Amino acid sequence: MLITEATTTDRIIWDNFVASQTDGSFLQSWIWGDFQKAAGFQISRLKITKKSSGDLLAVCLLLERKLPFRKTYWYAPWGPVLKNGLSGEERFLVLHLLRTNAPILSKNNPIFLRIEPHHEKNDEEGKILTRGHFADIGMGVQPKDTLILDLRQSEDDLLRGMHSKTRYNIRIATRHGVTVSENTNEEGCKTFMAMAQEIQKRGDFRYHLPSYYQKMLEVLGSEQQIRLLVASHGNEPLAAGIFIKFGKVYTYAHGASFKKKAHVMAPHLLHWEAILRAKKEGFGSYDFFGIAPNESPQHPWAGISRFKRGFGGQEKNFVGAADGIFDLTQYKILNIGRALRGVLRK
Repeated sequence: MLITEATTTDRIIWDNFVASQTDGSFLQSWIWGDFQKAAGFQISRLKITKKSSGDLLAVCLLLERKLPFRKTYWYAPWGPVLKNGLSGEERFLVLHLLRTNAPILSKNNPIFLRIEPHHEKNDEEGKILTRGHFADIGMGVQPKDTLILDLRQSEDDLLRGMHSKTRYNIRIATRHGVTVSENTNEEGCKTFMAMAQEIQKRGDFRYHLPSYYQKMLEVLGSEQQIRLLVASHGNEPLAAGIFIKFGKVYTYAHGASFKKKAHVMAPHLLHWEAILRAKKEGFGSYDFFGIAPNESPQHPWAGISRFKRGFGGQEKNFVGAADGIFDLTQYKILNIGRALRGVLRK
């Protein structure tokens, strides 16, 4: 196997590869790297090929993340993406190449490489990670659990697959005259952020800075790979969602809503309209992008997860994040510091 950095001429091949693999996602797409770079992060795109034939075996978008004391690490969101059907030995060799080559990509002496394979958890994968000297950190940076709705079903079947209360709430929203419109622009971003800031003040969720979402809309919007939908009652916006389009998957990436007028059920109609639009555009699945594990009623996402599960779909549990360590001493110091901060917050 051979590992090299991708160039701009690889873009079409890269995206076609990512979109066609089971563990591919928008987080490893070429344009997501462009967005991260525009947002101020250093990025690297690596491709792994077979030496004899040049066949593409894996790709990995890496983002440099900052740590205290001017330290850094590399992070692969839902990556690397591996070719379907690779053997366990081939998967191990891909991880080995990444771990041994990633340190040389940065002048900032990264402490570790954090990968996050986007495939379902199993014992074999755990053994490959261990053999490749990657330590399971017991959580995911991106959601470890998610809900995927099959859009190849008919509209009637989609409705039948929902919880009866969800179907009822969609009808309630329609009766109240709730409407859903696309506002993939600066005005829509301001509306979304007003809702997000209200939620953040309540302590329910944390959001990125407004500039992050503005840049996301600007970069992904330049190629029509993002939608911002707003559900309103009269002229009053009540709920909004940012949806990312890549390959055959339509992903609900970010959402927010005002607490007022909860009785009109605007978020329910927002998702139903998003599902119908995705289906009409020919997408094969709708990813709710994050739910709490079913056995975790105290999880911070428990409430929103009940809402999402009401729409039906298949639950998936991914491997989570694992660290390949370059500097063991610095890595231990970092973890001790994190543990102390956690104790001090209690």
